[in-house]
Amino acid sequence: MLSKEQDGKWKPIAFLSRTMQAAPQNYEIYDKELLAIVEALAKWRQYLLDAVEPFEVWTDHENLKYFREPHKLNGRQARWYLKLQDYDFTLKHILGKTNTKADILSQKDQVNMKEDNKDVQLLKDEMWTRKTTAKVMMLGQKIIIEDGDIIKKIRKNNTREKEVIQALEKNDRLTWEKDGVAYMEGRVYMPNNKELREEILREHHDPADIGHPGQHRMTELLKRTYWWPGLKEDVKKYIQGCFKCQQNKVQHQKKAGELHPLEIPQGPWQEISIDIIRPLPKSNGMDAIVVIVDRFMKMIHLKATTTNVSSEGIAKIYRDDIWRLHGISRKILSDRGPQFALNSWKNSQKQWGQRDNYQRHTIRKQMVKRKESIRR
Repeated sequence: MLSKEQDGKWKPIAFLSRTMQAAPQNYEIYDKELLAIVEALAKWRQYLLDAVEPFEVWTDHENLKYFREPHKLNGRQARWYLKLQDYDFTLKHILGKTNTKADILSQKDQVNMKEDNKDVQLLKDEMWTRKTTAKVMMLGQKIIIEDGDIIKKIRKNNTREKEVIQALEKNDRLTWEKDGVAYMEGRVYMPNNKELREEILREHHDPADIGHPGQHRMTELLKRTYWWPGLKEDVKKYIQGCFKCQQNKVQHQKKAGELHPLEIPQGPWQEISIDIIRPLPKSNGMDAIVVIVDRFMKMIHLKATTTNVSSEGIAKIYRDDIWRLHGISRKILSDRGPQFALNSWKNSQKQWGQRDNYQRHTIRKQMVKRKESIRR
């Protein structure tokens, strides 16, 4: 209870009372008493922190005298010690019969302590490794570990691949059958059953004591005991489909470089992009389309041509369809196709009496999207 002296009388301001949690019930008595002080200070922090005058903590328990002597503090007591340093207070011991107001709050509802720590499982099941009913068999020079449940399921399933049936018919020393279970190269053959194989993969990957191994380690674990055609591929697909593995996978690839978008042109037809859509069904001897786009207005010029058009042909299309209508462009962007050879463009510009304005660029992602949208 938080109280304030007014007119020579102590008047209550706030109350705090709650049932002690399961863990603190096992604390030593002096820790319980100090816990009550720490929680009260935390609850009424807005009133007590940076108070103008020191405040008093009244208690009727002498157990706190334990902390008046030097001790090696445990982690919990050290945290409490740091919290208490924020407050300016003094402890005052009073008789229990005079501490009636606080006793009323603590004794109003009696807590049944008989059920404390009853039926508590100290070591949980998940803390133990997986249960197994395995038995070890010596077959030739191979040691085979048979899991009882898995072996029973294998005996019930007789679906086998053709190569396994042929190997059993040869009856060599590496392949044999015993009690309804086939053995390939000294390992248990897993029948061609999707659910059964997925169960084996799950048992060798998901459990906590195995720890989601990678492709090579999981394959090695499986090959110690089991065999079936395409085991490595099944392991690869299972790991690729494991959500936890993909979520926590470490990326070893080099980080991709930054994108550098092209600058926005200052006016129409100052900068254009050019590309060829091919091959297309032939029409009047043409099987390709030259696409020329103004980067400022997104205006498009399309010109029919052939797939084997030369750089001179592209330059002629530019002269007749772009230069004639819009004037010479300040910058032309294209991919690295042979039709856009730099030397041919320069030679064409010299014939036209124009200065060099062609800048060759690697095709941008935006140009690819634009061409695809035109094709659709």
